[in-house]
Amino acid sequence: MSLIFITGGARSGKSTLAVELAKKYNGKVTFIATAQAGDDEMKKRISLHKQERPQEWTTIEEPIDVASAIDSAVGYDIIIIDCITLLVSNLLCKNENMDETQWIFEKINDLVYSAKRFDGTVIIISNEVGMGIVPENKLARDFRDIAGKANQIIAGSADKVYVCFSGIPLLIKGTGD
Repeated sequence: MSLIFITGGARSGKSTLAVELAKKYNGKVTFIATAQAGDDEMKKRISLHKQERPQEWTTIEEPIDVASAIDSAVGYDIIIIDCITLLVSNLLCKNENMDETQWIFEKINDLVYSAKRFDGTVIIISNEVGMGIVPENKLARDFRDIAGKANQIIAGSADKVYVCFSGIPLLIKGTGD
């Protein structure tokens, strides 16, 4: 039973690392995808990610209630969740009152609780969005701040934390295998 958190910038190698780790643990894998294919570019991106994964892995598409998806993954040894930043975006878009963001953190805490209860390994992927310029509009700043706090919650509970830079993963919390 282990919770692994992988963060880094866009196209930094996070998903590749998650797939490599899951293969190394050698068990039955399910992939929880939070992305929604809203346009052709996103459909293509999702398709490319699916091609990187072994065909025997199952995929659960769950853009909102990831904790329930984890709880329903009975019979699996490894869960990969890709990704928290898209989950935060989905939750922000669903939220009618932008001043009420505490429920988003409750959803993240529920996810962590389910991940820690899972009888296997959970690998969670998220983008690091706080290292760039300060966004010019309130929604973008809210997204950055909420995603950053969500990452802190997950990293704080994780057994291992990796950050990826240019395809190179660095273990920053926990010990290697």
